[in-house]
Amino acid sequence: MIGWIKSRFNDIRFRNKLLLSHLVIALIPILLLGLLSFIQSYRIQMKELRSEAEASLEQVASIMDYKINRYNTLSEFMVLNREFSQIFTKDYDDNYYNMYLDFRDIMEPLISNIKMMDDNIEGITFYTSGELLGIRNNILPIGEFRSQAWYDGFRGRRWVVDGEKLYLVQELISNPKDSNFMVISIQHDSIFGDLDNLSEHVSVHIEDSDQHVIFQENNKRNAVNGLGKKETSDLSLNRSLSSNGWTIHYSLLNTNAYANAMGIFQITLFVIILSLIITFLLIYVISNNFTRRILRLKYKVDKVERNNLEVIIQSSSRDEFGELTNGIGKMLRRINSLISQVYHAEIAKKESEYNRLISQINPHFLYNTLSFIRWRAEKKADIETSYMVSALARFYRTTLNQGRHMTTIEAETQHIKAYLDLQLIMNDGLFDVDYDIDEELLQAEVIHFVLQPIVENAIKHGFVKPDATDYCIQITINRVNEGIKLAVTDNGAGMMPEQIVRLLTSENGGCGVRNVNDRIKLYYGQDYGLAIRSEPGHGTEVSMVIPTSTA
Repeated sequence: MIGWIKSRFNDIRFRNKLLLSHLVIALIPILLLGLLSFIQSYRIQMKELRSEAEASLEQVASIMDYKINRYNTLSEFMVLNREFSQIFTKDYDDNYYNMYLDFRDIMEPLISNIKMMDDNIEGITFYTSGELLGIRNNILPIGEFRSQAWYDGFRGRRWVVDGEKLYLVQELISNPKDSNFMVISIQHDSIFGDLDNLSEHVSVHIEDSDQHVIFQENNKRNAVNGLGKKETSDLSLNRSLSSNGWTIHYSLLNTNAYANAMGIFQITLFVIILSLIITFLLIYVISNNFTRRILRLKYKVDKVERNNLEVIIQSSSRDEFGELTNGIGKMLRRINSLISQVYHAEIAKKESEYNRLISQINPHFLYNTLSFIRWRAEKKADIETSYMVSALARFYRTTLNQGRHMTTIEAETQHIKAYLDLQLIMNDGLFDVDYDIDEELLQAEVIHFVLQPIVENAIKHGFVKPDATDYCIQITINRVNEGIKLAVTDNGAGMMPEQIVRLLTSENGGCGVRNVNDRIKLYYGQDYGLAIRSEPGHGTEVSMVIPTSTA
């Protein structure tokens, strides 16, 4: 990772490196200052919120204790009323009149008074296993009480929250054979209503003595996970109620503190951005002035890279940049001198090899051809002899090319056709010739004498089986994206990869082909040259691509 960062940094321009390094140096202390101010502000805000939350929690707990104790007192008032309790333990022996009197004079007035004392009591229900069943619709069998989901066999008094229902369950005085319970149904909001109106930055939930969540703020219920536990917040407080064992949990959200701290941070950020802009402008002016001469030198070196060696690189300054510029200028002038010397020497060398090749080919080929003409003439006189003499004349005329090194594709085509006409007669039609030449390219210029050595090599080394009857040479000249492509393809013996390498580099067996490859690179550049594709037994293709030009 460090290596990758270093590599990317090295690829950045020098002026941008100066800008980046100075900005980083200026940015670090400014960001640290902004971050420190944000953290400090956040801590102060959280401290104030905690203090407010503790006071609010204490107030809420006191109010709830008061409300719950009030209902506990009402419940005890009823239970401790001796006449009321004896109704559930008295043996009436089917004396319903006495039972009626007790209900009319004791039970109903007491219940009515209790409801009048608190409008939030929705109803009072009694569960018994004694003789009172069926007397009133609010007296039910003890079995229904025990079938409630929240009943777990408890005794005494308990507060029960079942969804949105709130009950105060009180065991009544019982005899050994009877079990009696009183259930006071209380409006849910009378106890919990105020908790839904707390600050949006505070989340509250209440757990009973078994750590079951019995209340969660409506607008924050989605903050409770599947186990009924509130997820961890930035600040949590709790307070147990002395009246019934419930525990109030306060979770203080950091939204408000974060928002206040962000306000301070935004001001700091504005100062940071303003400082960075001013710093950037100053650094830009300084670095631009510092790197202007480097950019000018780079611009000239880029021209040299694009083969413009006539660029003058010179400086009148005497500092390190001036010395570097003048040194590069001297080096460029020396390179130009050496290139000129090497170029002219290479041209002379290649032309000497070319002339030597022509001088080797002409006498040898002329001797063989004239001998064959003499033999044919002595054997019989026919028009074929005349044709060969004509072809020979055309061949030598195009071969000499009036001493010029460049020719047109049309002239080069005439030369190779004359050469192949002679070879077909001399080899008794051993092979066929196919021409595929784009006529629009006939006036384009090409180096003279580039196809004949390749065709000669194909006939000499490709067509080695004298009894074969399907040999063929194809001459193709067409346009491609890179320029003009000239190709010679045969279906002869083919070559191994090492033979291809020797053909382009060795003096033995492929002097003509190697000379053509070297001349192409010399005239057109190192990106050009011969391309050979061959496979033993499947023939050979020798091709070249030259830049487009017209005579």
